[in-house]
Order: sequence, then C-alpha cells, then structure tokens
Amino acid sequence: MRKLLQNLALTLFSLLFTLALLEGAARIFKLGTGLFWQPDSELGWVNIPDASGWESCYGECQIKVTINSLGLRDREIPYEKAPDTTRILMLGDSTTAAMQVELEETFVKQLESSLNEDGGSWEVINAGVNAYGTDNELLFYRLEGVEYDPDIVFLNMYLANDIYNNNPVLELRYGGQSAKPYFTLAEDGSLELQNFPVEDTATFWTKVGTFLKKNFQLPRFVAQTLALRGEIPSWLAPVVRLFGGGRGATAASETEQVAETGEAEGSETAVQTPQRRPDICDPDPLPIVEEAWQVTEALILELEKETAANGAQLAVLIIPAAPQIVPPEGDADWYCDVPNDRLTAFLDEAGVPYLDMLPGFREAALAGGGPYYFERDFHMTVAGHSLSSELLYQFVDETLADADN
Repeated sequence: MRKLLQNLALTLFSLLFTLALLEGAARIFKLGTGLFWQPDSELGWVNIPDASGWESCYGECQIKVTINSLGLRDREIPYEKAPDTTRILMLGDSTTAAMQVELEETFVKQLESSLNEDGGSWEVINAGVNAYGTDNELLFYRLEGVEYDPDIVFLNMYLANDIYNNNPVLELRYGGQSAKPYFTLAEDGSLELQNFPVEDTATFWTKVGTFLKKNFQLPRFVAQTLALRGEIPSWLAPVVRLFGGGRGATAASETEQVAETGEAEGSETAVQTPQRRPDICDPDPLPIVEEAWQVTEALILELEKETAANGAQLAVLIIPAAPQIVPPEGDADWYCDVPNDRLTAFLDEAGVPYLDMLPGFREAALAGGGPYYFERDFHMTVAGHSLSSELLYQFVDETLADADN
C-alpha cells in the first residue's frame, strides 16, 4: 500500500510538473487568447471593461488587446457626442472587434482616420464582440449602442456564421452558446425574444472551466485550438464544455439533447436535425437554415426601424470569408455566392443601403493582392483591413453623405 501511494504521489507530481511547464510555455510564447469576455444576463456575454491580454491568431500574430472602460475594443469614447461630430457605430462579431491586428490597423479606425483627413469631425466606434450574432447585435444597440447617439449604424455581417448564430439549434451545433438570448418568429412574422434575461445554465464543470481560463493561459490555448475544429466531435464535447465558460456557459444536458435530437428545449420552432449537414452555401437550404434566414431578415428590418426612430441611418456591411475570395481554377465557379446573393437581394427589396465587399476582395485577389486573411485564422490581416477601409470610405462618401451632420 505504501509503495502504491508513493507511485500515485509521483504520478501526480509528474503531471502537475508537466502542466506547470506547459503553462509557463503558454505564457512565455503568449499562446491562446486572453480572457476578454464575461457572461451577461441581457446579452449572453460582453467584453470585460478594462480587460487586457494577448491574441495569438493560432501562432500567426502577437497583439496586445485592451478593452476600454465601457467594454469596447476601442479607445476611451464617452457616450456624449461632441458638437459637430458625426458618429458611426460598427456592430459586429470578431471580424469587427479584429483582435488579430492593432487597434489603429482595424478597418474601423482606418476608416475614421480617412474620414477625418477630409477636414470633418468623425468618430467610428468599434462595438464588435466575438461570436455575436445579429440577435446579440440588435440587443446591444437597444441596451448600449443607442447611448452613443450614432448618426450611422453599420450592421457588419460575416455570413460564414452569422446566420447560424441566429438559430439556437445551429448555434449549438457549431460550437456556440446556449446561454444567450435569441429570437423566434410568431405566426404574424413578428419577432419574439426568448431566453431573456438569459437563464444561468452554468454547471459545476463550466464554472471550473471559467476559473481555469481566468487564471491560467494554457486552458485558453486549449479552448482556442478546439474551437478551430469547427463542428465539435462528440468525444471532444466534455473538454469543450469544461473550457467553454468564458463567454456564456453551455449546458451539458441541452448540448447532448441537441446533438442527439436536433431540438432546443423550450423552442416552439425547434426542428429535427437532418442527416444532410446544414450549409449556408446550399442553394436549396434545409428548413432549419431557411428558418435562420427568416429570423435574420426580420432582425435587420427591426434594427432599421429602431435606428430610424433614433434619427440614425442603418447600413449593412457584408464581410467575405477567406474561401470565397480564392480564385477558382479553370472553368470552376467562385466558391459560395449563395448567401451574398440572397442577402443583397433582400436588402435591395427592403431599401437598406449596403456594401458587399466580396466583389472588391475578389478583384484584388485576382490582381495578386494580399494575403487578406491569416492562413490558420479566418480573420483578416492588416492588408484585409486596409482594403476594407478603402471600400468603406468610398461607400460612406458616395452613399451615406447625407447622414453627415
């Protein structure tokens, strides 16, 4: 028995020593993303005010990121707008927060600089929060964004995941969160807010994961690496749940139910998960994807109504995904035009101004520009942000000039 205890103690010591070495290496080489998010009862999760840390882009960058006192990845900007200043509020997800480049290199700040070079007084506010869907962004505008009194509100849409984010089943299927508010459509087509305030679904193990991610660098790197896999295999789900407490906690029982039945508990519009994988690029979308699209379109119309009521102009920015701008070989077609075609047709019919950056990025790619995206990280490089800023500046100058107060 004594020898057994000695062996167990030696094994435990070896394990802890190895973890300590790995933790030290993670800190020295700044692996993984800093802890920038915390759960929120109204929005699901928010940036932590005054947080700071490193973004590693899966080893492709080392960026020191700072969150301001009001929870934005931006410099300190008060709610009150200075006289004769035109404000643009940028709503979006991680493609807008853009923690993979320095703040002044983001398209948000490059646009601000270009606009001010013309002699005006412009503020372009970065309200991007990682993993937000259009539902989160509408609520953010209601609860926080409107306080900045913007003249122009951009809804920045990354179609590779934004549509999925707006459906609770697809959100979970692709590694998202159950602890978030979402909307469903009533029979008359109106939006109905669900899970608000957000139910606390944290379990003992997700709380352990939150503690580990808050105090140690290694678990953040592990969580980020697992997230790179996209759809999480069932055997990795327990690990994801353990380290998934940084934004909002995913309830284990609900995750398992969705994986097995495709139904989100309590959702009147839940559907059976089909054998054919939901694909945003499919010209004949599955019912669950069509449902997500319909909710997304209703969210855009609601945001337009609310911004107009507050005296602001809504515009939509469509941000391409890296695979969409890879030049095709031979007679092949470009990859995945379907979501852009659908969204732009909807916006045309609704009369909402928009900038689809996909044609501009493809033209630049064909001309040999770039690289516009990191190789292992789907976010834009500095070159991608610079191109985005150029396209945005022209769009604002030509299309939204009347919003300049």
